[in-house]
Amino acid sequence: MSRIRSRSVATLPRRALITAALAAPALWRMSAHAQPREKVELLIDWKPSPTYAGFFLAQQTGAFERRGLDVEIVIGHGASASADQIGRGDSAWIGSSSGAATAIARSRGAAIRSLAVYYRETPTVIYSLAGSGTGGGILRPQDLLGRRIGLVPGSITVEEYRALLSANRLDRARITEVEVGWDASALLDGKVDALIDYKEITPAELIAQGRKLDILRLADFGVDCYSLNLIVNAAAWADPKRRPVAKRIAEALAEAYEVVRARPAAASASFMVFFPALSRPYVELGIADVARELGAPPMGGQTRDGWQKTLATLGGLGLLQRPVTVDEVAIFAS
Repeated sequence: MSRIRSRSVATLPRRALITAALAAPALWRMSAHAQPREKVELLIDWKPSPTYAGFFLAQQTGAFERRGLDVEIVIGHGASASADQIGRGDSAWIGSSSGAATAIARSRGAAIRSLAVYYRETPTVIYSLAGSGTGGGILRPQDLLGRRIGLVPGSITVEEYRALLSANRLDRARITEVEVGWDASALLDGKVDALIDYKEITPAELIAQGRKLDILRLADFGVDCYSLNLIVNAAAWADPKRRPVAKRIAEALAEAYEVVRARPAAASASFMVFFPALSRPYVELGIADVARELGAPPMGGQTRDGWQKTLATLGGLGLLQRPVTVDEVAIFAS
């Protein structure tokens, strides 16, 4: 897996410091080297993209350092794989996943719990080239009937797609499902009529390139499910030495994602410091999408009702190996 080390705040260009000044001007003046920092691997469940802007901004702005943390961001291979890896706890014991992947893995015995939820609704969309295919674009679930949709094997978006069909009582046999990779080539080459992804990832990239897309947002059609969240290995949370570390990571991410929500333009500039090869229009568009998904404060807040709806959605599809309680899957502030 790829790894990205923390960078010293003092070495960052001026534009990377803008976000820090917005986030915590008083704390910024504190020395980040007053005492040795705790080394910790923090797993993100997919490749660096606007979705994870808060993780990288927490590095750039010193949010981790101010809390005595030396964070190494480790790049994973999807939400389900992340949930399984953190459940094993053999390397990274804390990181990101999705609400659906967290609940499903928990039902299968993975020793994980959710510490914070950043996306209270799924950002997953089904996207198609505007006006393409027989009968026009795909704007409603019923528009999928008789069409070809590309699905990535092992992706949690496949389960969310199943939830969409169930919520709208659509016959899966009337849709042609095609196995595809993570990029948009199958859509652009005409092999499928639609693909599925987080809005701020491939769809944002295509829109930034000037492509016109039709977007079907799953959350608008009955898929009521938590998404991007921070999960922790259950044994690590029970460890009196690692629990405070997990709490400090959650605090740093809440601080950073609040900057993304409140100042997406500054967040985009700061994110580009890490990934200058990415298209600026794509990053700006993607982070604007993230800012909307983050919603109202408190940042990272999760509720019993939100988790109950997520568990009900997944349980109704038979995706949970066994019934899971809200308290099994989530950690709530005491």
